[in-house]
Parts: sequence; structure tokens; C-alpha cells
Amino acid sequence: MEGWRHPYPEGSRLDAFRRHVNRVYRLRLQTYDDIHTWSVENLEQFSRATWDFCGIIYSVPPEKVANGLPNMWPRPEWFPGARLNYTENILAAGLANHPDQIALSALREAGTHCRHLTWSDLRHLVAHYASAMRAAGIQKSDRVAAILSNSIEAVGLLLAAGSIGAIFSSTAPDLGASGIVSRYEQIRPKILFVDSEVFYAGKHRVLHKKLATAITQLRQRVPELQKVVTVSGSNSFLKECRSGTTGTPKCICHSGGGALLQQKRELILSTDLNSDSTYYQYTTTGWMMWNFLVGSLSVGSRIVLYDGSPLHPSAAFQVKLLEEQKYVCPGLIPNYMTTEPLESLRYVISSGSPLSSEVAHWFRDSFPKRVGLFSGSGGTDLVAGIINGNPMVEIFDGELASSQLGMNVQVWNAHGCDIGMTGERGDLVITTPFFSMPVCFWGDKDNEKYRKAYFQKFPGVWCHGDFVLKNFVTKGYVILGRSDGVLNPGGIRFGTAEIYAVVDQIAQIEDCIAVGQRRPGENDEQVLLFLKTEAADFDGLQQKVKAAIREQVGPRQVPAYICQVRDIPYTLNGKKIEMVVKSIVCKGKLTNLDSVANPECLEEYAKFADLPLSSEAARL
Repeated sequence: MEGWRHPYPEGSRLDAFRRHVNRVYRLRLQTYDDIHTWSVENLEQFSRATWDFCGIIYSVPPEKVANGLPNMWPRPEWFPGARLNYTENILAAGLANHPDQIALSALREAGTHCRHLTWSDLRHLVAHYASAMRAAGIQKSDRVAAILSNSIEAVGLLLAAGSIGAIFSSTAPDLGASGIVSRYEQIRPKILFVDSEVFYAGKHRVLHKKLATAITQLRQRVPELQKVVTVSGSNSFLKECRSGTTGTPKCICHSGGGALLQQKRELILSTDLNSDSTYYQYTTTGWMMWNFLVGSLSVGSRIVLYDGSPLHPSAAFQVKLLEEQKYVCPGLIPNYMTTEPLESLRYVISSGSPLSSEVAHWFRDSFPKRVGLFSGSGGTDLVAGIINGNPMVEIFDGELASSQLGMNVQVWNAHGCDIGMTGERGDLVITTPFFSMPVCFWGDKDNEKYRKAYFQKFPGVWCHGDFVLKNFVTKGYVILGRSDGVLNPGGIRFGTAEIYAVVDQIAQIEDCIAVGQRRPGENDEQVLLFLKTEAADFDGLQQKVKAAIREQVGPRQVPAYICQVRDIPYTLNGKKIEMVVKSIVCKGKLTNLDSVANPECLEEYAKFADLPLSSEAARL
């Protein structure tokens, strides 16, 4: 089995870190496995080395690495006594190395309305916004909320809030009114910035009615909200408002220093970004990858902001965009990976959903051998990655090559046993503390919601909610889906990604989604597979899919029903929404539909809620 290897790993910043650690601690670490083992067994030394190597800027040095480091719960206090500013650290490298080079490039859909800001320009913009915020009464610990497109203004407001010490929270303008209210009534912002008009898929969209509804409700429920500022679009509608993932989203609070250090470690050591890099990540302001994209400024990299549909006027436009902007490291989600070889590319990062072996194989055949494809997985919970590729390891198709340094990632069964080297499927857990563990959930006074979210299943161990397996030969990981979406007919647990990997090979199928159906009163579940296809002979296609799953995955994994649908639901960030479909077919309660990008497609799934039990499920 052969994978991809970096053509010159000795030139990577990760290998420079290895040499740094060897020199400082008089070690002889040689491989990535050596570094990783040392990092989790000597977490205090690793953390100090990361702080120094990543160049954290501070006004007061830390007293020590951490308080309470041996335990994950309660969360350790990292680098106590240190005083630093998030925004200063974001801007420092670029201002020091090349103040007159471009820091931000912002493009609207189809490459229109291109704007550029130098590092000096960005510093002045942040100072201007910060001055305006102070004039509006914003102080340290006040909440600043934003309903904004991916724009220079959004980045400027985030950094301005950070420079003051205010708490910033953002979401995309396409979120529904109830979603906006459910998020922001929790943190009770003092000021709210909005885009009242957006441009998406070639259409100009006015959001006055939706925003008026959301802002009216927020003003009724959040007396602290003193000012609403329109960043783009007309603000006349605001005059009417001046009186007065399921369920409510977790209100996760991150520390600026923790998120900064976690992201710099990943950007420098895993992604190999530097001040000569250009990083593009398709994202909205409502996804953690937007925060990660902004974080890449901290290493002096130029970033590209893209506002609009990535598929308009066509998916091929992304290729043109990559060529024009000369990206060194674009981040793409699998749905948009229709690119071609580009001379400037060094790495392509796939995030958002599991990357199939077929797509990875196509990438290897289509791109120059020197270009690495890093499939990664992390989450909003830590605003960073957990497992990814890096320049020092061999990367195999369909796998995530390695866990991040300092993170002891394991695969556990239901009994809390590490089954990683057995090839069995289980829960992804982290057994060592990491820098960007959330500080708290806002309003969770006793931290009970926090504890239940990550530490209830395995006390004292972070359970991330991903269902995975580890290849004991390559040591790479395969994400099989979310733990709460695991398919379990007759006690046989397997992930949806195992089904998708098979379906992806069949050219007649545009898209698919699989869920388990267990309705009230039923003891077992049956698997339903929905296909988006225009195939004329659907019966023949069903048989083809069943035969392929039976051969490649197993007979017990063959779905009870394969159904044809017009569309597959996705989040605003391009992820399939299995839990919404599952709720519909299981006759459950639907909540938080504002996160669905195409909610109109959900109606047709209701007719599948009354499918009879398959014969095997009925016997069980």
C-alpha cells in the first residue's frame, strides 16, 4: 500500500520544530511518531516548546505552563499569569515581515468586486473600528455580535473586538430569524452588526423582513442590546425595531489565547503555513473554519475571503480563482473538490465531511505528485483540528494520517477500552488536555452542560462524538460518521461514510444520505438509503447499489430500503444533515431548521416515515 510523501520534509516547519525540541531538551527524536509520543508523554515540555516556537507575543510572561495539567476535567488553566492580546498576535507577523504586502483579498461570487488590504491598511481599519466601538460604549467582556457575510468588514470587526477585549460572535446572514434569536439571546450582545442585503447564486437578496423580525425579538429579550449597525444594505428598516447543529445551540466560549495557540500550532506544524503562503478556505462567518481562516493571519499568511456560492457560475470557476490568486494552501470541502493541477499549490485541505477514497484517488491522478491532500477533522468545540495530515508522514487515500501533536487521540469501545490497534470501530476520544478546550458554555454556571457534552460518556476523557476506526497497518484514521448518526441494525454498528464510499463509485448517483429508522415502540432500527438520481431504471440501480454494498461492506449493512429523492439536505456550510432526515423518518421532533440550506427538500422525506419494518427487523 503506497501513499503520498512530502518531497522535502526536511524543509518543513514541523521538522524545524523537531530539531528545536531535540536541541532544547537534548533528545534524538527522528520521526513524527517520535515527536507525537514525546508530546503527549511530556505535555508540559511540549506546551512550553510550542509557546516559544510559535512566537506568542505577550506583555507579561506566564508564571508556568499550566495549573491542573494532569487532568482534562476540570479544564486546566493554561499559562497562568500571562497577558496577551489576540488581535496583536494576529497582526504582528505580517506587520513585521511585510507591512505593505496584501493581507486580505476579498472576492464576491464569480470573482467580482475584488478588494485588497495591506497589513498596514488592516491595522488602520482595526484601529478605526475599535475607536468606533469604544465610542459606542463597548468595553472588555462586552459581547459584540455579527450577522455578516465573509468580508473585510467582518474580519475587521472581529479583530477590533479582540483588541478591546470584547467577546465576538458571528453567524451568516442566511441563518433564519429563529436561529439568530436562539443564538444571541444567550450571550446578550451590547451591539449587533448586520448585512441587510446579500448576493448569492447570482441573485441579490434583501433580508429586511427576516432581520426586522429577529432584531425586534432580540430587543424584547435582550435589554442589553443598545445598538444595531448596518454594515451593508439599507438601514431604513431598523427604524421599525428600535422599541424596546438540534435544540438550542451550545454557547461555547473560547479563550483568545487558547484558540490562538492551538491554531498557530496546527497552521505552522501541520499545514506548514508561513509568511509567503496564501490560504483560502471556502466558509461562511457561521462556521469555525472562518475563525481558523482568520487565525492563519497570525503566521503572516495572506488570506482570501470569498462571499457567495462556490458553485456559481460553475464549480470550474474555483479553478480559475485558484490560478488567479496563486493559493499555496486552499481549504475545500469535498463537495467543491473539482479542481485541476495548479503550479502554486502545495497542499489542499479537505474539511467539513469525510473524504472518500475515490475522491482521494482522483486527486492523486489529477494533481502533481508534490501536492499533498490533507483530509482533516476537528470541530467548533475546539476551533481547530484533531486529526490531519502533516509533512512528515505518509498519507494514504481515504485516511486522516495523524493526530495533532500534544493530543493523545484514541479509539474507544463502549466499555472505555482502547481498540485503536484492533481495527474495530469506536468513539474518537482525547485523553490529554489541549489549549483550546472551551472555557465554558455561556450561562452554564455549574459547568454541568459542559461536562455532559464531552465528559459524561467517559469520565475525565474528552469524547468528541465521531465514530472512527484506526488502520493498524498505516496508523491512519477513517471517519465513519457522527456517533449519534451511527447505523445499528440488529446490533451491527457501522458508519454512514462506509455506505457513502460505495455509492460514490456509481456514476448514475448524484448524491445520497443514509439514516437509521427506529420509530416509537420499535426495538430495532432499519437503514434507509436515499439517492438523488435521474436514473431511468431505478429498480436496476437499487439492485446495483445493494450488490456493491453487500460485496464491499457486508450483507448486514445492506439498507432495508433504498429510496429516490429530489434533493439531499445540507447545512449552510455544506455538510449533509443526517439527524434532520432521521428525525423525520422516525417521527421525531424537528428543531433548529435554520441551519438547513435547502429546507424545501425536507417535505418529501415525510412519506418515508411509515415504511413497514423489513422482515429481518420485524423478527428482532
